[in-house]
Formats: sequence, C-alpha cells, structure tokens
Amino acid sequence: MNTSRDGQSLSPEETSKFRSGHCPDCDSQNLLEGPSGGCCINVYCGNSECGSRFNETGPFGVDRITDARPLKLREPGAHPYR
Repeated sequence: MNTSRDGQSLSPEETSKFRSGHCPDCDSQNLLEGPSGGCCINVYCGNSECGSRFNETGPFGVDRITDARPLKLREPGAHPYR
C-alpha cells in the first residue's frame, strides 16, 4: 500500500526505496537533507515537479510532512513555500 497524505508513515516498500536514496513518489535521486534535531532529519525531494517532504526518524521509520508530490498541483512558476 502506498501513502499519499501528510502525517502518514511510509509503507515498508516506500521506506526501502527512500533509504536507498530514491524519492518514493517520483523515483528521483535528488533528495536534499534539511533541518535535523534529536534523531530526526527532514528530507526534501529536489525534483522541481515533486517536492515531497519527509521526516526520517531513524529506527521509528519515515513519515510524510507534505502530501505526495505537492508541486505537481501548483501553478507553473508558483513558489513552493508559503
């Protein structure tokens, strides 16, 4: 089962793909590390058509912190941040 909503934990298949360096949504290898704290690291997909974000929590798994492929739903040229 694949996930798509903010707050969901990635499925085992998606987690395996993520930990091998691929975005589970678009298969890009352009994952960028963001802020971290404790045992958590935020990761952003740098693909300009995807933009999915994840929270890597080490042994506790990987959670979504955006819906799947949020940039795909935006207007062309729209800024990805609020």
